[in-house]
Amino acid sequence: GNTIQAKYSPGGANVRMVGLNARQNHKAGMFTISDNLIGSQEINVHLVACRGVVLSGNVIYSGHRRNLEVDGARNIVVAANSFDHNPDYGERELCTGVRLHESHDCTLSGSILHDCQAGEHTVAGVVPLAREGLLEIVRCRRVNVSGCQVLDGQPYGIYVEDSDLLNVSGGSILETRAEKKSRAAIRLRGKGRGILIAGNLLGRGSEEVVARDPEFEAQLASNVNVE
Repeated sequence: GNTIQAKYSPGGANVRMVGLNARQNHKAGMFTISDNLIGSQEINVHLVACRGVVLSGNVIYSGHRRNLEVDGARNIVVAANSFDHNPDYGERELCTGVRLHESHDCTLSGSILHDCQAGEHTVAGVVPLAREGLLEIVRCRRVNVSGCQVLDGQPYGIYVEDSDLLNVSGGSILETRAEKKSRAAIRLRGKGRGILIAGNLLGRGSEEVVARDPEFEAQLASNVNVE
């Protein structure tokens, strides 16, 4: 029930937990971060080599690099959060972004990820945003993404690279801007197996709905493609 806000500082975070390493990440964890307003830093919530962290019921905004970054962690639950930006700022928007990297046994559910309308930072003097998608899943295993709204992603709504056993279901990955900036709802790059993308509303970007490299094995079922 707190407001955790800061003045941006390079390398800074509103909440940061760091374990020993990815193989012994139980040295940090068994922790909940709930019902807060968290904003205005390089990374809003940064979990490194953690185990057993629940992030729920928060409004998370204005992350200069990412709203949430999970690196080398496991058993992470992210539920019922709003990852957002303030459209009242007009030409001074900061984009949204969530990244899971080399992590496994994670769930992201019932959350909204809504990117800024420009698709890039527009605040003067801010380090340019470097990312592959609004939600990035890179070299991960056993990740579930369910019941989420992923809106106005740039360049992709969900970007997956070299990951296995991923389930994306019951969500809406859409482009709502009059001028499309998303290339595709989902981008699958590199290699992957055991990927299920089912029961989603998927918005066609400027190129296609789902972009997939040939060696990426994925099953698409009962999705509705939206122009």
